Amino acid sequence: MSRSTHGVVLLDPLAEINGRKAIFLRDNFGGEVPLSCPYPPLELAFSAAVLREADIPVQLIPANVEGWSHAEVAERLSPNPPAYVLVPSAWGSLLDDYRLMEILRSALPDTTLVISGPNVTAEPERTLRNSAVDIVILGEPEEAILRLSQGVAWHDVPNIAFLEDEQLQTTERRPPPEWEQYPLPARDLLDLSKYTIPFSRRLPSTTLATTRGCVHRCVFCPTHIWNKGKVRARPLDLVLQEIDELVGRYGMREIIFRDDTFTWDRERVISICEGLFERDYDLTWRCFATVSTVDQELLQMMSAAGCTQVCFGFESGDEQVLRRTGKGTTVAQGYQAVNWSRNAGLEVSGTFMVGLEGATPETIERSIQFAIDNDLDYVQVNVALPMPATAFGKRRKRKGLSSRPEIFRWSGEATSEHEALDAADLPGYARRFYRRFYIRPQYIASRLTSRRGVLSLFSHAELGLKMAAYLVEPYLQRAFPRP
Repeated sequence: MSRSTHGVVLLDPLAEINGRKAIFLRDNFGGEVPLSCPYPPLELAFSAAVLREADIPVQLIPANVEGWSHAEVAERLSPNPPAYVLVPSAWGSLLDDYRLMEILRSALPDTTLVISGPNVTAEPERTLRNSAVDIVILGEPEEAILRLSQGVAWHDVPNIAFLEDEQLQTTERRPPPEWEQYPLPARDLLDLSKYTIPFSRRLPSTTLATTRGCVHRCVFCPTHIWNKGKVRARPLDLVLQEIDELVGRYGMREIIFRDDTFTWDRERVISICEGLFERDYDLTWRCFATVSTVDQELLQMMSAAGCTQVCFGFESGDEQVLRRTGKGTTVAQGYQAVNWSRNAGLEVSGTFMVGLEGATPETIERSIQFAIDNDLDYVQVNVALPMPATAFGKRRKRKGLSSRPEIFRWSGEATSEHEALDAADLPGYARRFYRRFYIRPQYIASRLTSRRGVLSLFSHAELGLKMAAYLVEPYLQRAFPRP
C-alpha cells in the first residue's frame, strides 16, 4: 500500500563531486561557486511564493547551505513524502543530480521527481532516459510546477518534457506570461545569513532580480536557451516594494541586482534611481551592465542613488575575438565606459573569457593588458564553455570539437577543445590572467590607499584563503589519507 503524498518540496541540493561537497549557481548560468559564497536561490523563492499564493503546501529546503547530503534529505522527506520534488540542476552538477534522483526515488517511490535548469532544457531526453526523473521543466520553473501541483494533465502544462510509452513528449514552449506579476520571492523560507555574496562590502547583503532575459546576442551565453533574446521586466512598483521589504524586513544594507544587464533600459534605470532617492535608505548596490548601455550622465545618477560598483562583461580586449562573440560591443566602448564610471566615482569590475572563438595566446595577452591599462578594481576570468544549444556550442559541434559542460567549475577545467589552443592549457591561461592582474605592486598599493580599500582587501583576502583551501584540499587528502 503506497503512502499518501501531498505538497511540493523545492530542493536546492548540496552536490558531491569526486567525493567533495560543491555548491552550484542553479540559475540560467549554472556555474560552480566555492562553499564560501553561495547565492540565495531566487527562482525557488519565487516558485515558493507562487505555490503559497495558490494555497499549495510548499517546503523550500536549502540543503546546500545546511550541509545536508542527499541521503539526509531523503531521510527527512521519507516520513511525509511530498507529491512533487523540484530540483534545479547546473551544468557541472548534472551527474550528481542523477545520483540524487536515484536516492529520492528509492526513498519516495510515489513522489513525482521534477528537474529544471539550462542544461536539461537544452537536452531533456538525455536526462529522462538516464535518470529517475519523471519530468523536465524547459526553462523557468514557476508556472510549470504550479500547474503540475494543481493536477493539470501533463500534456496541458506548458514548458515540460516527459516520456510516454518510451517516446519523448514536449509541450508548448513559451515564456511564462505571469512572471512580471509574481508575488515577492518567499525569502522568509530561507536563512539569509547563510548566504554570502562575494565581495560584499556591507552586511547584510543579498541579491535581487528585476528582469529576466537579455537583449544582447552573445553566442556563448545560456540565457537565450530560456529567454530567446527577450527581456521581461518586473513593474517598477513591485521592484521598489521588494527593495522596501529587503531594507525594512530583512535589514539589508547592500543589494546586488542580478539582472543579466541591469542597464538595458535607460529610462527604467532612471526611474529606479528616482525611487531610491525618494526613500533615502542607507543602502548601497551593485549591478551588471554592458559597455554599450551606459553613458556618463546615467552612471552619475546611479552613483548618486547608491550604486558603488558596475560589473561589465568585457569578455575580451581583442577586437576580432569580441566581434565573434555577438555581443555587439567594441574595445573602444570598454575604455570609454570605464572612464565614465571612474568620473562617476564607481568601482569597475569586469568579466573576461579565455578560449573564445579566435582566441590565441596573443589575444589573451591583449585582454590582460586591457584589464591592467584600465586599472579595474576586480576581474573574473572564466574558461569559455561551449554549452549545448548555444550558438557557440553548436558551431563547435559542427567543427567536430568536443565539449564537456559536466565538468564546468569555478576553479577552471579543460572544458572543451579549441582550434588554436590546447584544451589542457586553457585553465592555465585563466590562472595566468589572475596572477598578472592581481599580483602587481600597483594593484596592491591601490587597495591600501583608502579606508574602503583596506577593508575590501581584508575581506577579499579572507575569501581568497577559503578558495585556496578548497583547491588545496584534494592534494592534502591524497598526501594524508584518512585511516
